[in-house]
Amino acid sequence: MPLKNPLHPGTVVWTGENPGILLKDDPDGPFTSIALFFRIFYSPVGRGTVLLLLQKPNEAVTLPTAANVVITDNKALGEYLLETFIGKLPAFATLPGCQSAQIEMMTEGYPEGDPRSCYKEIVRTANLDVELVWDGLGKPVALELPAELTGGKENELYSLLVESTRPQIIVNGEQLPGKPVERVQAGIKTTTAFLYFSETWIHPA
Repeated sequence: MPLKNPLHPGTVVWTGENPGILLKDDPDGPFTSIALFFRIFYSPVGRGTVLLLLQKPNEAVTLPTAANVVITDNKALGEYLLETFIGKLPAFATLPGCQSAQIEMMTEGYPEGDPRSCYKEIVRTANLDVELVWDGLGKPVALELPAELTGGKENELYSLLVESTRPQIIVNGEQLPGKPVERVQAGIKTTTAFLYFSETWIHPA
């Protein structure tokens, strides 16, 4: 059945991929390790890769004390996402580690594996070797969310969600602490470790 109107009247904010891993030692406690990854194919400041890595999300520190960093191959894109997207998500906006994160330029980055079984993103800088692992993957779910059901509550979201029950964040060979916990998004029970593919954010007309 054809769409009534195949053209969305809103403005595309950005489109790409946005998998993440948010881990806790205690389900009722704060996040102990965070990785939020972006592979952006279109944005107002161009394309690129950005990784928000918070080794100590609850401490206002950065390198060399802890890897609270934004790793990117497009500095303008990293700054854009911090200001317009990450900083508007309640889970990140007030974290001391996010507020103190410094930008580090990426030297290498690539995916590995298969999102039907086990998927990885490899990101490197001059001093950091980061491996993000999404294992124990669930069935894909197609999402179409109005702005009021998204974290920032400003833009509509269209995406493919795959949950992960056995994720890992590995920095310079050391696995960061914590496990994923249950998360409910738009009435869907999932976890705080997820693959978001074909993700597009649109500002409503």
